[in-house]
Amino acid sequence: MTRFEYVAKSTSGAQRSSFLYAESAAAAADILHRDGLVVLSIREMKRPVREMTKSQTTRFFEGHVPAGSVALFTKQLTSMLNAGLPLTRALYGLARDEANRTLSDVLVRVASNIEGGETLSSAMSRHPGVFPRLYISMVKSGEQSGKLVTIMRHLARYMDRTEAVKRKVRSAMTYPTFVVGFSVIASSVLFLKIVPMMAGIYAKLDAELPMPTQIVIKASSIVGRYIWVPILLLIVLIVIWRVMMRNAAGRYVLDSFKLRLPIFGRILRKVVIAKFLRTLGVLVESGLPVLDALELAGGSSGNEVVVRASGKIGNMVSHGSSLSKSFGSTGVFPEIVVQMVSTGEETGTLGEMLANLSDYYDEQVGTSIEGLSSILEPLLIVLIGGIIALMLVAMFLPVFHLGGAIRQGMIRSG
Repeated sequence: MTRFEYVAKSTSGAQRSSFLYAESAAAAADILHRDGLVVLSIREMKRPVREMTKSQTTRFFEGHVPAGSVALFTKQLTSMLNAGLPLTRALYGLARDEANRTLSDVLVRVASNIEGGETLSSAMSRHPGVFPRLYISMVKSGEQSGKLVTIMRHLARYMDRTEAVKRKVRSAMTYPTFVVGFSVIASSVLFLKIVPMMAGIYAKLDAELPMPTQIVIKASSIVGRYIWVPILLLIVLIVIWRVMMRNAAGRYVLDSFKLRLPIFGRILRKVVIAKFLRTLGVLVESGLPVLDALELAGGSSGNEVVVRASGKIGNMVSHGSSLSKSFGSTGVFPEIVVQMVSTGEETGTLGEMLANLSDYYDEQVGTSIEGLSSILEPLLIVLIGGIIALMLVAMFLPVFHLGGAIRQGMIRSG
């Protein structure tokens, strides 16, 4: 495939310039004509499209593609397929208009591989850094069932919902993170720069300092002398964290600890359960076997506790147990989840029940985060502002008696 730059006019007379991929200039012109454009100029661009081997198509070699861009592509592809456009033509068209260069190149390769005889899921599986395993499994299910457009629609809705929850969490945590970061910087400047400077001034005056000032100066001296200790401790903790995250047992310990944290643990548990249920629901609605859906949903939850729970559920179901009984035996999911799963099994609406449950937990997460933010933000401001204010007052307290301190220094020096 060769990359061509073109200038063309639409039927309304508006001029546009962009690029597309085609076998030849004539083929590129045909594509533009089919899109209702009048070609003014076409020229081959110097840089050829590199065909990557399967070993190269990894997350390491491919540039970053935001999940939001993949979600938007999924919606656009669904609309184009629903309108009756051929798959490869839709992919080339989306690649031509895609702003993210990496995703654009990936879509061209996917379309090229499809033209070479591969299925959409197989071509996408060459790019695990862009299309995750869950995505590929749903596309493959759609191909096998003949309901690709319907499943792509489910997938687009699922990705939209997932991104909305992520944005909500990020938005709620932005301000507290800024406040904490600012306080750490401000405290570091005070302890390592301002306090030692003021201590040097007071030392020259040889005046007796108030107890609060002495405490702050002593604390600053200790922090300055042993600043390497917290830095070394932080490095050690990061190394331990990374080592533990490399194996399932370590991840299980860390994830169990995170779920037991006061206040934050309850919110995190709701986030994880909501993601697991949403993924399981969309996979079940897409027609995947329950055991495969449980494995994929557990892996996508991002929490090893839920991964093990989903594995246990799958094992019990494979031995004849009901899904609701299997959920209840894990001890991970609340009773409301068990009851809703039981109702879904009995009425044949399991996918719908799981979707409703995930929406319920999403609302719970939003409410909990908003409530926590409303309490945390003013509390952080008061706490951090109070600490900094006390430090400043302690350091400038001798200034209020500066005249006396100067007189004492003059008497002692005389």
